[in-house]
Amino acid sequence: MRIIFAGRDNSFNRKIIHDFSKEHEIVCCLFLEPERVSWKGKRKMIMRRVKKYGLIKTLDQLAFHWFDRRFLRKNEAVFWKTRAEYCDPSIQLNYPVYQVNNINNKEWVELCRELKPDIILATCSQVIFKPQLYTIPSLGTYIIHEGLTPEYKGLHTPLWALMKKDFQHIGYTVLKANEKIDGGEILIQGTYSIQPGESYRAWSWIGHNAIIAGLDDIRRCFRELEKKKYFIPISVEGRKSGYYTWIGLSNFIGLYLKNYRKESSVKQSYAVDQVRSELMEPAT
Repeated sequence: MRIIFAGRDNSFNRKIIHDFSKEHEIVCCLFLEPERVSWKGKRKMIMRRVKKYGLIKTLDQLAFHWFDRRFLRKNEAVFWKTRAEYCDPSIQLNYPVYQVNNINNKEWVELCRELKPDIILATCSQVIFKPQLYTIPSLGTYIIHEGLTPEYKGLHTPLWALMKKDFQHIGYTVLKANEKIDGGEILIQGTYSIQPGESYRAWSWIGHNAIIAGLDDIRRCFRELEKKKYFIPISVEGRKSGYYTWIGLSNFIGLYLKNYRKESSVKQSYAVDQVRSELMEPAT
């Protein structure tokens, strides 16, 4: 199967590409958002969010971003040591690699048409693909998403689920791109069980590790897709749909306090029950 990969240039994605190349032909890698770590790229991103969400909400989101990197996830590297192969910066890719500012531009759309891929495989970016791009591959464009859809579409989905204590919806989804954001037909999805020591303080690790844990099943589904040329989507009938964007610091604090009050209430209830039980025990 001929695959064009589209996503950010990082060790995690390079490892996924390398593994897929053992079974499929990677015709090229389109590395998206190359400017996002530069001041110019960050400024563009902030201005887009201000335009879409307003100044106050954007500042709230940026405040959480600072808090998250400075305090919340500072010890997350301990977990990544258990998946060191996904943190290896030395992984080399032996196929054409392009740095792409806007994958929906004509030059990149034309390149994808010329390469005639069977699929475009995308992960780890905030880019919305337009129809002229995602309809090019003969078998479709597929997005590896952190979280279960339709319940958790959008961004920061592992953290939202963790803070809402909605543990049953922590996992991954591979969906076929269409005109709706994270609303396409589901090729495969799987849940992730929180491991000892993991919590909201390692939310990004949990989102990535959910994908890693499901990669064998994901590759199996793509082998079946290559063979059959079609797939039967997972039904979402009766399931609730939710869309999330960057969490704000006020959202995080509100959910944290809500969880704290619930836990305190449970502990108090347990303590009262213990006292009642002891008082009701017959004297010996």
